[in-house]
Amino acid sequence: MTRRVAVTGAAGFIGWHACERLRDAGWTVVGVTRPNRDRAVPPGVERAASELDAGGLTRACAGVSAIVHVAGITFSSSPEEYGRVNVDGAREVAEAAQALGARLVHIGSLAGAGPASADDPRTEDTPPSPLTAYARSKIESEAVVARVPGLRWTILRPAAVYGPRDRQLLPLFKAARRGLTPRPPNAATYSLTFAYVDDVARAIELACASDTLDGETLFIGHPDAVSIDLLITTLARTLNRPRRVLRVPWAAIRAAAQLGIGGLNSERLLEMRSAGYVCNVERAERRLGFRAAFDLVKGLQATAAWYIANGWI
Repeated sequence: MTRRVAVTGAAGFIGWHACERLRDAGWTVVGVTRPNRDRAVPPGVERAASELDAGGLTRACAGVSAIVHVAGITFSSSPEEYGRVNVDGAREVAEAAQALGARLVHIGSLAGAGPASADDPRTEDTPPSPLTAYARSKIESEAVVARVPGLRWTILRPAAVYGPRDRQLLPLFKAARRGLTPRPPNAATYSLTFAYVDDVARAIELACASDTLDGETLFIGHPDAVSIDLLITTLARTLNRPRRVLRVPWAAIRAAAQLGIGGLNSERLLEMRSAGYVCNVERAERRLGFRAAFDLVKGLQATAAWYIANGWI
């Protein structure tokens, strides 16, 4: 197998780390970014420009044995845009991979599978129940990949991904560093499976190198679920700040979602009012040989160190 791989969304959060991991593992990496956007890719990575269309991607990814499809959108006010980018884009990437005879490692999401509690975590065999337009687009993207005839594909569904370059948890780090952390009413019961981004990148590299994962879908994350209370307590300790908690009622959270404050919107509110997002990650260990190396303490420490060193907090 030629150790040449293309990564879509190479300038983004997960894509950047995937490129670095693959490069360091000895792959020749082609980082695919959108045309007319002067966005850097990691050093040592070849940059190629292409929209998410099969023809352009086939040319941009010539000679690769695998394509990692990370590119997509996570926030939009338009359900149609989720469909155009996340669903139609996945179809175009899958068709390009098929034309090239390349394996496709498609990055899905636990959000697409749907909510589940720590007492009853979701497995890959649980029927999907996505709550939001974004989540529906992610599970639909998996379906279009699976329908491309003759394509060798593996789907990885990372849980809540965090780490250096992440902007989603950044406001929580900023608040904790100021010594004040918002706490929703369900903080004791609402739990998440977290996935540190270096672990996700390692799972991607393992999937690219494997010849035994055709047609597999795998959750990626740390095996220990994390409640919101545990998250904010651990974050306060990580930043050596007192755990001063601001209790926020649902009425205030709904108002913030209506106004788009703090990254909240109606879809985020739906997710926050769910049972949580917890998945069982045992299949990835059995089939991929993957086990997360970063628990919450180690992951938050590494993330905080990067944020501080780069002036983000």
